[in-house]
Amino acid sequence: MPSSVASTIEVQKVSVTVTKDIQFYVNDKRVTKSTLEGELKSKLAGPKGVVVLHIDESVPTREMVFVAGIATKLEARVSIATKPK
Repeated sequence: MPSSVASTIEVQKVSVTVTKDIQFYVNDKRVTKSTLEGELKSKLAGPKGVVVLHIDESVPTREMVFVAGIATKLEARVSIATKPK
């Protein structure tokens, strides 16, 4: 069996929050809907990152789809954060 030196693979995780009043945050930085893609692109630093969505339950589904579409365009995976019951 081949051998190698152990390596660490880091996956870039970025949180996107959409509040009930439709305010967008990348990690903890407030951004506008029009600057969201650029901010995500700079935080992800390449494909294969993960965008974790934190979206208030009252936010229309179209906003979640909008953010997920940007993440997909940037070749990132999308994960939806939930609260345990």
